Amino acid sequence: MFYQQARRSFWRRHPVITGVAALVTFWWLANGWYEAVAVTAIVGLLLFVSRRRKALAIRDAGLRARADYEYRLSLRGDQRGVFGRYPPVQAGWFPDPQNRCQIRYFDGVMWTPHAVGR
Repeated sequence: MFYQQARRSFWRRHPVITGVAALVTFWWLANGWYEAVAVTAIVGLLLFVSRRRKALAIRDAGLRARADYEYRLSLRGDQRGVFGRYPPVQAGWFPDPQNRCQIRYFDGVMWTPHAVGR
């Protein structure tokens, strides 16, 4: 898998755990246990940073694998290796982006001034 789906945030995936953690934090603050709150926050931050680094390393490995795959395709002369997943749009008549009642000629690079009614 080269691309990952975006995940929802932790508190949206686990609302009960987040609520209990917030209640415990408020209870600790009300009782004056500031050191416990600080230690818990530091440990949580360290866990977040380590998991984020791991996720970025996995993403970068996937991107490197995709680039290597496309490079090997381009060496063989396959067009997928030249353009990647999204080949360029071919020239032709398409609906005009500014006027839906017309079609305009796209030359493969840019829109031309040639337009006709539908």
